[in-house]
Amino acid sequence: MAMQTSIHYIARTPNLDREKAFTTDFPVDHVEGAVRQNTKADHRQVLVNAIDQPDRFNLDEHGFCFLRGRQINLDPEKACRDKDSIEQAYWSEIEAILHEQFPQYSRIECFDTTVRKRDPDFPEVVRVYREEHEQPSPVVHCDWSSVGSLDVLRWCFPGNENFWEGKRFDMLKLLVIIRMLMISQPISVWRPLKTPTDDWPLALCDYTTVDTENDVLLEDAIRRDRVEEISSLHYNENHRWYYLKDQGVDDLLVFRNADSHGENASK
Repeated sequence: MAMQTSIHYIARTPNLDREKAFTTDFPVDHVEGAVRQNTKADHRQVLVNAIDQPDRFNLDEHGFCFLRGRQINLDPEKACRDKDSIEQAYWSEIEAILHEQFPQYSRIECFDTTVRKRDPDFPEVVRVYREEHEQPSPVVHCDWSSVGSLDVLRWCFPGNENFWEGKRFDMLKLLVIIRMLMISQPISVWRPLKTPTDDWPLALCDYTTVDTENDVLLEDAIRRDRVEEISSLHYNENHRWYYLKDQGVDDLLVFRNADSHGENASK
């Protein structure tokens, strides 16, 4: 089963040939001549295929994979207001699952939790820096590039550079969002607090369909307190998109944001 939806790519505009792409997530109206971004959205209608065989996807080939966790039932509304409860319920379990699934990693550290929940008036009204939860992102992106991942690690683990400098690592992503530093890589884990996940489910692009030389755009994401380099994407008709229909609270979606050498598949 496939569904058609609009995905926001970054347009291939001439200015990006001479200046680095950037975006901000705060107002700049008070600065004369300032703009929040120098990129333009390229809205494309794409088919997103429902995944009926999760086991066929491999982290190192496709940039994402699926694992199974325990059935942990948290109150979604309370969890949105109390991230500590999420971390206490999930972090130890997730670290153990990843150690078992990926024994090549000598060290695994959770370093961030983000909760996403769509406001009823989103995307007509977009709110940033909400304390309790963030909105879905309609823009195609990886949270960090290889260079950007180093800046994030310095920010999250000050004074611990000796643990990753000169070593190979991944940054993976496992929702809710729990970000992982894995030595030898940052990874993210997506896990629902509530099912069914039929409202703005996460779409994933198969890494094997991405032309990394021509499709990937490095972009500076300017925050209130720091700058992070992320990876955005230009449209390519060869891209293949997927989502996990009816993802359960025990379905762990794991994907790679970046790795230290920029050699491994990311989502």
